[in-house]
Amino acid sequence: MKSNPVGSGATRPQEEPGEDTRVHIGRQPILNRARKIFGYELLFRSGRANTANVIDNVHATASVMLNALNNIGISRLIGDKIGFINVDDRVLDSGIVELLPSKMTVLELLETVEVDERVLALCAQARRNGYRFALDDFVTYDGAPEDMLHIASYVKVDLMGTDRKDLPELVRKLKRHNLKLLAEKVETQEDFEVCRDLGFDYFQGYFFEKPSIISARSISPTQLVLLELSRILAREEEFFVIESLFRKNPELHIKLLQFINSAAFYTINKINSIGQAIALLGYRKLQKWVTLLLFAGEGPDARSAPLFERAVIRGRIMELLASRITRDTSAADMAFITGVLSLVDALFQAPLEIILTDFNLSEEINGALLHRDGVLGKLVSVIETLEQENYDEMETHLRDVNMTSTDLYIIENNAIIEYESMSGM
Repeated sequence: MKSNPVGSGATRPQEEPGEDTRVHIGRQPILNRARKIFGYELLFRSGRANTANVIDNVHATASVMLNALNNIGISRLIGDKIGFINVDDRVLDSGIVELLPSKMTVLELLETVEVDERVLALCAQARRNGYRFALDDFVTYDGAPEDMLHIASYVKVDLMGTDRKDLPELVRKLKRHNLKLLAEKVETQEDFEVCRDLGFDYFQGYFFEKPSIISARSISPTQLVLLELSRILAREEEFFVIESLFRKNPELHIKLLQFINSAAFYTINKINSIGQAIALLGYRKLQKWVTLLLFAGEGPDARSAPLFERAVIRGRIMELLASRITRDTSAADMAFITGVLSLVDALFQAPLEIILTDFNLSEEINGALLHRDGVLGKLVSVIETLEQENYDEMETHLRDVNMTSTDLYIIENNAIIEYESMSGM
């Protein structure tokens, strides 16, 4: 007797995204002297309200980075401009900033950081890696760490906290260090003209534009999964051990594909399997990426969503089918990733063709997902008709790949048993 397929029904369920599935980021433009956009400051936002409510700097920076690199995409946020991101010494020490593309990033050192030898060494190392620094909320030259002025490329002068009569002397002293000066909290036309005439290079403030809020839906791996992955990476386990954890957790699978196609880790290699994606990233960057997820507080239990269960089972059914049909391991790997991603539009509740731009997938996988092309596309159709209980059409697709419904039911049962076993259900 045939098993009851997971999530079977006439149509794929569409889950309403709650507030906890949305992520938000603030973005405020930074203009040059010609009032053209030079870059953007990316700001922590915990909700749709245009306020920061920062309790912990590490969490705030990690959230901004994760949303920029994974959930929204840094190229969508800043295009070909420069992104300014707040950091403190703990963020620098963690190494997660190395996930950001150095040519597109300015690290904005918070005014709360006490600059000592350790901080100077961290900044110097980041500079050697190609990152530039800005000093945030600068209000007076007196007491400024001279060594940091040599390391920084930009100084952000806080107009609200600086006495206007002191501005000319402050500018003169800072210009001796060959620094670019950025006037922040520019509120009026007069503010802009005064700062421009004094020689400021860049400008930011409500006079030009308030920070805008950009939102996207996020899929969050569980904290336990991330901690387990972190331990595995720390022990430098074999790649197949790491890959097996990803295969059990489609939310990790999807996030990794998003990240590996971001500007921070652009690769011309088309992705055919999750193992290939892990190998391209390597232990070191993978560890930093997991650390970023943990710092950002990625934790809601994604396994409570039935779509994740179906994604894993779809992937395994397609893998077993492809293995039976082709006897080719690489084809089976491609089938697994195709099966997992065949539900990604429902997970993100957005058109598939838009979502797939976030993944650097092979043409074969893209064709299967978008147009049901090739053997992979035929296998997606097999599973869809199985779940919809459209058995006549299912039989037609099976004949096209020289399989029978009996073969499919056995494979489906095996996939479900494997899933329940590895989930501890």
